[in-house]
Amino acid sequence: DDDAVLVLSELVSAAPADAKTMRRSAALVLLAMAKTVECRGKIVQQGGFKALCSLVLSDDSATEMAATWAFAKIGISINPMMYPRRLGSSPVTMVKPLLKLLDTAENELQQFEACLTLCNLATVEELRDSIVASGGWRTLQMTLSCDNELVQRAALEVMSNLVLHDKVIDRFVSLSSTDVKIFVGFCSADDEKTRIAASGAVATLCAVEEVGAALIKANVVEALVDIALLCDSPELLHRAAFALEKLFTLNTDLMLGRRPKISSEGGDETGDGGGGAPDHALAALGALSVLSKSPIEAVKKSAITALVFLRKERADVSLPPPEAVAQVVAALRSEHARRRAEQEAAAAAEAAEAAA
Repeated sequence: DDDAVLVLSELVSAAPADAKTMRRSAALVLLAMAKTVECRGKIVQQGGFKALCSLVLSDDSATEMAATWAFAKIGISINPMMYPRRLGSSPVTMVKPLLKLLDTAENELQQFEACLTLCNLATVEELRDSIVASGGWRTLQMTLSCDNELVQRAALEVMSNLVLHDKVIDRFVSLSSTDVKIFVGFCSADDEKTRIAASGAVATLCAVEEVGAALIKANVVEALVDIALLCDSPELLHRAAFALEKLFTLNTDLMLGRRPKISSEGGDETGDGGGGAPDHALAALGALSVLSKSPIEAVKKSAITALVFLRKERADVSLPPPEAVAQVVAALRSEHARRRAEQEAAAAAEAAEAAA
């Protein structure tokens, strides 16, 4: 019925706080309506969202849970800029209940939908501020421990939208940072969409010099090279190319080693003047060489930008010959196949043990 949301909204507005049964019923009806995608816009437009903002503050746990879950479902489909912004009815009201839902969820669907809505909310600056100020980063970190791959990915996507927040980015500067290790680790995940989320955050962070340095020390280059040389996904390739461009241009010495000093006799000085190339240098240069020939324009542009920079600023560095790049690619593919075979064997053994 077209007037159902209006009626519910009026009932909730008029009901006293101690009318627990009526308020719980209203929350459950709104939750049931929110399960239908086509109803979500109507709930926001006709006062249902305002009613939920009231119901979510209930001291009755069942009412609070139903209203919060309705928030999670509605927020998947609604542009955060479309919510009403007036006293007692604002998208900021959604943040704390949704974060609480991640901790108290009765099932993984609730966690997944809460993360999807938080990801949408995190595209708006004031709502990012609210998520961070409400302890959202720590809550999302804990959600990553969920065994459900979809929940993990959804939490990571929210975190990816928060990484440049002033109160979050400092977490990535330290080599011992758990956050650095989380994102570098997820860049090598088996699930492609998880890798896209993690590598997107990494690419964004690589544009900050100090954070890029911490990521290099946490072995992010290996993960980026794997993506560049082994993946076909345009989204992954674009992220890897952009990240490598920023690492090479902003942290050149960490990527390639220090530029050798030239002695008065014309030879390279030893000792403090220069540093040996790090282990990742050859593979990273090879990845740039491969990416510079990509048919994907954005990928090619980032790789060529980095190569032009290196040609100008580090004339002492040469690209590896094609045969060396081919050897690196072959070695990476062999290692990737070995790991995959080990994972499949372990999974088969686990399944056989469970069936016995």
